[in-house]
Amino acid sequence: MTKKVIFELSAQHQHARSGRLTVADHQLLTPLLVQTGSTVATLTSEELQHLGVQAIKQAALPYWLAASEEQQPQFTDLHARLKWPGLIVGETGSEQAYRWAKPRGRKKDGVSFHEPQTGQQKRYTPEMGLTWQAKLGCDLQTTFSRWENYYAPVDDLRAAGQQTSTWLPNPWPQNTLAAIAGGGLKRVRRLGVQAAVAHAPFGYAIVGVDPEVKLDEQIRLLTEVTTMLPSAGLRYFPTAGSIEQALLAMVAGMDLVDTDCAGQAAQHGVAFNGLKRLHLAKEHLIRDTATLVPGCQCPTCQAGYSRSYLHQLVMTRQPLGTRLVLVHNLFVLNKLVAELRQAINADRVAEWTTERSLG
Repeated sequence: MTKKVIFELSAQHQHARSGRLTVADHQLLTPLLVQTGSTVATLTSEELQHLGVQAIKQAALPYWLAASEEQQPQFTDLHARLKWPGLIVGETGSEQAYRWAKPRGRKKDGVSFHEPQTGQQKRYTPEMGLTWQAKLGCDLQTTFSRWENYYAPVDDLRAAGQQTSTWLPNPWPQNTLAAIAGGGLKRVRRLGVQAAVAHAPFGYAIVGVDPEVKLDEQIRLLTEVTTMLPSAGLRYFPTAGSIEQALLAMVAGMDLVDTDCAGQAAQHGVAFNGLKRLHLAKEHLIRDTATLVPGCQCPTCQAGYSRSYLHQLVMTRQPLGTRLVLVHNLFVLNKLVAELRQAINADRVAEWTTERSLG
């Protein structure tokens, strides 16, 4: 049975806003980070919760592909499968399917592609994407979208936006976010917003923005789109590639932002110190006995692991080094988001971004 999700706004300062998501007996404060990728794959449910993580993202496509093989594994609700009591934000995985597809695989009823591991021809449709998110017990679902490179030709971006709008379901499923595509084209995004609003969705997902898109361009787009959107719906931005992208997306008005920046940084031996970075591969850290950030309350720093020891783990590519740095990075990241929420509630967003040298 699908759990009812309620979203309520509590404060707004300029474009940034704070609110509350209620899922069953859980209450989550927004803006909120949604963890994905290597972060979710590296740490246990208990570790994620201990570090303040309240939401994770799961794509339906890998589960659908696994179930379509001969053995057809049985998939239970992901909350039970992953031992995760918090929020699960679902997505179709259509972007990955499109990246695998050749141009002729872009169909009006979905996307056809060859699955890389088996080489088998597959067709993935909007109905499958929603059905599998519901089957997996995702608390929030996202509609299917046609992916195009952010800087693709205008005609291709226009076609992607129109097709994405055509795939919006009717009647509207509970707890579902309407995907809005269109690269950086204002007119295409506006048409997508108009089509989505007509369905009265639970919220909106601003899709088709790669993390590699320049930060200034991302913020321009998000600020532009938020002026088109109704205030009542939840706003979701997948996916931010850096701390700065995640925080500035929230400043621009996004309520949920998914990111794997803590995990990606840890894999490269980079520890967060606020918005600064400590590169643990640097030779001068060989004899540095300080913790990653003196005074930090994260488990890694509180346990007393030194920069010297973490440097050694990073240079010898030990998995423990990645885990310890990831634990620290997640703690720092969630602390920054909590600070931003407080700044929104206190009408101090501009001051906070200036103090943090953000943007």
